[in-house]
Amino acid sequence: IPVRDGDTIGVAVQQSDLPMIQFLLNGEPLHNMAINRFRGSVFPSIYIREGLRAEVVFDEDNFKELSPHARFGPLIAARGII
Repeated sequence: IPVRDGDTIGVAVQQSDLPMIQFLLNGEPLHNMAINRFRGSVFPSIYIREGLRAEVVFDEDNFKELSPHARFGPLIAARGII
């Protein structure tokens, strides 16, 4: 997707029995990029080309945009059952 300087790319993760990941550009959902019903752990990562920069924010109090859906909440750390 084309992005410009100052754009905000959001990643919303729904952690439930039917987990999904939703991507947002400046608060607007990118429906064609959603990942539905994945299994296993999710590890955040980004790729940026030389000369570009990114600011990564995990603290919800500092988000510029929130997910437009209430079913997406803060990330929950994975824990072993053993």
